[in-house]
Amino acid sequence: MKTMTLMSALVLTSISLAISQPKFNLYPDSIRIEMTDIQALVVVEMREYRKDSLLLRNFPTHLGQLLEHIKVGYSPEVFGKGPMRIEVNETPEGVKEVKLKQVPFGQKQVVNLSAQQNAITQMTITAEKGIIELLPPGWEMYVITPRYKAKIYAADLAGLENIAKQDFSAIVSSLGSEKRVKELGRSSIESVYVLRNSEISERTINYTFPGDQISLSAQAGVGLFRDKFFPELSVRLGTQFRDRFRRENFRASLTYNFMFFAERAPEGGFTTNVNSFLSGTYEINFNRGNGAARWSGLGAGVLLRRSGDYFTGNTAKFFVTHHVAGNRVQLVPEFYLTNDFKSFAFGMTLRYQF
Repeated sequence: MKTMTLMSALVLTSISLAISQPKFNLYPDSIRIEMTDIQALVVVEMREYRKDSLLLRNFPTHLGQLLEHIKVGYSPEVFGKGPMRIEVNETPEGVKEVKLKQVPFGQKQVVNLSAQQNAITQMTITAEKGIIELLPPGWEMYVITPRYKAKIYAADLAGLENIAKQDFSAIVSSLGSEKRVKELGRSSIESVYVLRNSEISERTINYTFPGDQISLSAQAGVGLFRDKFFPELSVRLGTQFRDRFRRENFRASLTYNFMFFAERAPEGGFTTNVNSFLSGTYEINFNRGNGAARWSGLGAGVLLRRSGDYFTGNTAKFFVTHHVAGNRVQLVPEFYLTNDFKSFAFGMTLRYQF
């Protein structure tokens, strides 16, 4: 009775403790470059800076090439209409960005250019430092590729062309000298550089860990062991780990479950035999995009509490897990080895995750 009361309370409360649940980020490494002498700004966000530092070094040259192509493709009158917004997508047709596939750099470029009809001044304010950024109406350019994306700001077209004449080598050398950059692991870079005449006048570098998760939850369900149906209640303690894109990667858990077998008593009425297993599970998220996780894995457990004659001697069970994205209901096939692991029996449980 005490067991039932405890489990019912856990099911109703469904406690869940999470350290953090950050959002999926395809471009975790961020390098913000403020060029005060030409009143321009570049923010480059990359999939993995350590592998693509050459992209940052060559960014001004690549920007200059893009601007030349754009000026050839559009008539000069277009650029005299005031602040413009330029969007450049280098993702080839038919390749989804979230699939993280590598493609040749600059394989295909789709350019959209539009006048900013309602250009506004953008101000960024923080509680600690007050106004940290003030961007009057100007030219904005956005570049998206499978390996990086960039936001570029300048007061006019000439300012964009001035960015193409800058040298980012000092920034690449600065990041290359950082020990943490060489040993990033799952962490990401968040840096701010202030350049004057292509020389670093200020810099700030932070490192962000993706944020793993610890959870305590309850499950309820109905199971089948041989020819016996039984209700089941479980308590699950899990740890979930994310990759550097803050995408759910793999998880491990311990589950203590109670199997309630009801039998008719000789003197009338019913008696309940409670058998308990402690199980461990390891699961992998097979959705490598930015959608809901699709978990599949393997688990094993041992019998800790025996009641009745359902199990004899040392008993273990093995099972396969699969979670349909967004569905709390799970059908788990189970394979039991009982009678000191000499006898085999098949079972199945339908569970609901609270």
